[in-house]
Amino acid sequence: MDNEEKKETIINEVNVNVPKNKIKSVGLIKILIIVAVASVLFGGSFFGISRVFNSQEKVLKLGLDDVGELVTQTCHTVVLEDSKESVSFFDMFDIPFTESRQIFSYDFDVDASINFSLIEIEKIDDSKKEVTIKVPHAKVYKVVILPETFKSYLDTNGLFSRIDLTEHNDALLKMEELAKNQCLESKLLDRADENTQKLLSSMIKSEKKYKDYSVIYNYIEEADQENNKADANLPSEEKIEE
Repeated sequence: MDNEEKKETIINEVNVNVPKNKIKSVGLIKILIIVAVASVLFGGSFFGISRVFNSQEKVLKLGLDDVGELVTQTCHTVVLEDSKESVSFFDMFDIPFTESRQIFSYDFDVDASINFSLIEIEKIDDSKKEVTIKVPHAKVYKVVILPETFKSYLDTNGLFSRIDLTEHNDALLKMEELAKNQCLESKLLDRADENTQKLLSSMIKSEKKYKDYSVIYNYIEEADQENNKADANLPSEEKIEE
């Protein structure tokens, strides 16, 4: 048997030992893998293949604090964020089609409060029918983002650039700061002080003896508030008696 005949015999034996349907199935699997990869890369959704987003939430820390703050005014505002990122050529110009951009908005609640533990009766003058109260000025207590109010207006990804989670979080922090400043400009703290006076006056005049008394407010300066915090839990020298 010459070399050509031996070679043909070996090829025939290989073809006999390997089933044809297995060869076809291997080729089909390769085709399906290529289709799946192409679908994911190009964002398509065909042949039953689509992107699946999963998220898991875990509580990392839980704590309860005795704040001692009394919220007397809340400001509601809406902040729009326009985030951009692109690839530049030696800081001379932005390369086309590389810009990623997100435009979205959130509603915020900005709370103003007073440190209730610093409030004390400073003086009661029965002859003048006056009650003098020492009270701190209102401050911004917290800025609350309302997740359910989220609105997305634009969300695009450019080539070789994307807005990552760190940059997105930085944008949220800037939105909180802007929300706080907007509310401060709208006289949030002044209104909070006014509501504090109304609340305290109502509490004092609810006592029959002091129904017709005038209430005078002496505001604690910001520098003095820190000094008074250490003594905030001590009873005041003068108390309202029935």
